[in-house]
Amino acid sequence: MSVRLDLDSILENLMDNLGEKIYFIIISSKNGVVIKSYINEDEFNKSAISLNIAQAYESAEEITEAIGIHQPDFTLIHSDNFYILSMKVLEKIVILLLEDQVDLGIVFQIINNSIVSS
Repeated sequence: MSVRLDLDSILENLMDNLGEKIYFIIISSKNGVVIKSYINEDEFNKSAISLNIAQAYESAEEITEAIGIHQPDFTLIHSDNFYILSMKVLEKIVILLLEDQVDLGIVFQIINNSIVSS
């Protein structure tokens, strides 16, 4: 049995459920290469964002390994009225910029439901 992440499903379902509350979605490899993306505004540099988040994950993994705890599955940054949510799922990193009024449980549910086994 193999397991994969349905990237099109993630983009489509997040946009259907969150609409204008989401400003961008970037799905990248662990080394920062952008695989899929949706950007609501033209001012975001998706490659730079993806690479910086990938580097942040690498640093977090090194730090947690050094102190003997489990590696992080996601990070959440709150700034003013926004969340930056990034999570590692099946060797991919999903990065979102969204309003802070969003129920994050919905985001996690959508991503979990996009894991397909065959």
